[in-house]
Amino acid sequence: MFMKNFFIYPNTRKDGALALLPQVCGQLRREGVRLMLPMQLRAAAPDIQGADYMETDAAIQFANAAIVLGGDGTMLRIARTAARNNVPLLGVNVGHVGFMTELEPGELGEMEKLFTGEYSTDSRMMLHVSVIRDQRVVYENDALNDVVIAKGTAFRVVRVSISADDEEVTRFNGDGVIVATPTGSTAYGLSAGGPVIEPSAENMAVIPICAHALAAKSFVFAPERRIMLAAACEGGSEVFISTDGGQGFAVRPDDRVVIARSPLRTRLVRLKGISFYKILQQKL
Repeated sequence: MFMKNFFIYPNTRKDGALALLPQVCGQLRREGVRLMLPMQLRAAAPDIQGADYMETDAAIQFANAAIVLGGDGTMLRIARTAARNNVPLLGVNVGHVGFMTELEPGELGEMEKLFTGEYSTDSRMMLHVSVIRDQRVVYENDALNDVVIAKGTAFRVVRVSISADDEEVTRFNGDGVIVATPTGSTAYGLSAGGPVIEPSAENMAVIPICAHALAAKSFVFAPERRIMLAAACEGGSEVFISTDGGQGFAVRPDDRVVIARSPLRTRLVRLKGISFYKILQQKL
């Protein structure tokens, strides 16, 4: 497929992303190609001749691809909006690890393949989470990496219970729990001692955070499972849920957190044909 409409999404808090912006636009600019930039860049970034400045939600609707200049956090911030519009993401790493990004700043010439069709896309599973309170949904979101339930106070313990398809799996005390996709299994889940899951497996990993029990283990569930969690903090301290490292939502002891595979999927553009295992060796 010949791409001709690009939304370029730089992390404005990274000087490297703004500095790279003119080079990226130069690689993509040609007759018949439309370049779109976030509205907030009109005053903050170098003037890009011929670019349209638009609100992100509007630009994504017209884009054949979103070019993300940043790290994994920047990719996560736009992933939900892109997934809702079935727009693939091409990441240029201006962060630290950049596990989800495809290119380094010195590899911008690879973007020529967007015009020749010499690219592929990885379709990545996402999670949908709902918090149910008094039989009402009071919070819901989608996550590409993970859903985390954790304590809000450093010196308290969270009591966590986990069920799968309404059957109890385990209980433990600790700092909280991570439910990760294969994409997220190489992020916080890996740091917490969870398994690395290749993207094509599409399983869900449930990983205790600093569990206060020798027997507390990680579980890997089939994507068809419906995971339900309940969490309460001793002393009445608050417990929070967060998706992809975003703003926390306070969870009450009687709330039920339901996590399942989302109907949304994130598509990542691949230009270099490097395998998942090679990326693991390079990035981790």
